[in-house]
Amino acid sequence: MSEALLAVYGELRLVHIVCALVSGAGFALRGFWMLADSSKLAARWVRIVPHSVDTLLLLSALGLVFASGQYPGVLPWLNVKIVILL
Repeated sequence: MSEALLAVYGELRLVHIVCALVSGAGFALRGFWMLADSSKLAARWVRIVPHSVDTLLLLSALGLVFASGQYPGVLPWLNVKIVILL
């Protein structure tokens, strides 16, 4: 990989990791609110933010795939992730 590609890969990786953590934490928080029968679930941002975070998570994953050259079909673990996503 070239230096420019490595710099982009590192930034994409960081975005991907942060989005994965935020997505998981948001899922857990919404689950807690659901079990607690909280009115916070009705807030507009609670319905919009998860979709935004998950979209950024998916886009960063695609960026990582193309930046690293690990296209689907080449690596078994990447195939498993794609099948689970679908």
